[in-house]
Amino acid sequence: MPQIYSVTNVPPEVLAYGMAKYSRSRRSLRQNLLELSEDKAAQFLNTFYFDYGHASIADLAHVALAVEDISLLAAMEIVDEPLWDGQERSTRYQNFDHAPYYRPSDAKEFYDEATQELFALYHSVLEESLDLQRSWYPKPEEMDAKAYERIIRARALDIARYCLPLNALTSLGQITNARTLEQQIARLLSSSLPEVQDIALQMKAAVTEKPPVSIAPSTDASHPAVPTLIKYAVADSYRQALRALLEPIAAQVAPSSMSSMAVDLIIDTDPLHAQIAQLLYPFGQASYRQYLAYAASLSRSEQTDLLNDVFARRGPHDEWPAFMRQAPLTFDLTMDVGAFRDFNRHRRVYKSAQNLSLAMSYAIPAVLGGTSVQSRLTRHFAAYYERLAAYAVPPQHLPYLLPLAHKRRVLMRMDITEAAYIIELRSRSQGHFSYRQLAWDMYQAIEQAQPALARYIRVTPPDTFNPFQR
Repeated sequence: MPQIYSVTNVPPEVLAYGMAKYSRSRRSLRQNLLELSEDKAAQFLNTFYFDYGHASIADLAHVALAVEDISLLAAMEIVDEPLWDGQERSTRYQNFDHAPYYRPSDAKEFYDEATQELFALYHSVLEESLDLQRSWYPKPEEMDAKAYERIIRARALDIARYCLPLNALTSLGQITNARTLEQQIARLLSSSLPEVQDIALQMKAAVTEKPPVSIAPSTDASHPAVPTLIKYAVADSYRQALRALLEPIAAQVAPSSMSSMAVDLIIDTDPLHAQIAQLLYPFGQASYRQYLAYAASLSRSEQTDLLNDVFARRGPHDEWPAFMRQAPLTFDLTMDVGAFRDFNRHRRVYKSAQNLSLAMSYAIPAVLGGTSVQSRLTRHFAAYYERLAAYAVPPQHLPYLLPLAHKRRVLMRMDITEAAYIIELRSRSQGHFSYRQLAWDMYQAIEQAQPALARYIRVTPPDTFNPFQR
């Protein structure tokens, strides 16, 4: 008869050791755990994980980590992990009015002035949006007053978040296995943002040097969570080398008017051209079709030379660049950063986001069409962006001073099942109006390219809307 039981209050590395012993012992997990100690676990992991290369052992050690008081900008890099599970403070349900913000140590006075300007705009737009929502959607007689105000405030926050600066502090919690955590830390250490590099170092220290927070008084929490499996995590030098190689090449392709397209679906492309375009895309500002055209313009020897340069930098333990992963459907999407934060949570996709650039401009909430708030917001953003350009903000500071309204481009490769999942989830009435429109546009692109399959996607049209559904 099967023996099935749950296990708790076991340090992650000891649990990983106990489970790994299944392949080398006839004993039960309970028996293995009873005979184990953290010292034995460390010795075993040093031998089989590092010396023999059995990386799958690290998949068995799961770690819960709180990452608090970080910028919205840094949070987007942290959660950009395919096997990441976690939650972040929601800008749709939490008020960030006059929130604390990340300030680089070398920031000038303009940095603070610009930040306070966006927070002041956030405050005023939130108040005006509350009035608009109440006028657009009066409280139904049968609805509870508190529930009504909660929904109205959430819809007002949907608009106000466009003004929120990316240096506003947020917090997130994540649960990952040790192998994913090691890869995440290595990726973050290779970031161009000093804040993100510092966060990565603190994440590493939190699990290798410091005891975890324990709410069970009887639990021994005097030892770090995973002192062995993460201790050798270093910056991803291959990622850094690729950035240095590919950024100058990608910059040779100037963005065209195609940059204004919100959704562009590409299906049938030359595989080699697609690989080169995908390598260049995250390091430039042009559209995917432009990089495909650039790849096609190269001679076969030039294409080979470029790939040779890419793989010559690959170390003995480096995987192929994640940018090269392919899937049947490739979407080149342009969206505001607020919508990107929501789309960034989808894991069953191969995703490459371009760096934030002033060239991409900003979005204005479509629901404000024809209102005085729309006019004021448009004027304010236009003047604000002019000041950003005129002041010549240092490149390492500029992204922090951009609002969630700022547009960014992201390449998402997926199969039809994941496309259907995203469209069905993100087009629902309770979703944010920005990504609802994006999901609808994705559906229409699939409907035009693959009508036989699109008919089975349960999409919700944008005009199907219940303001009291959240």
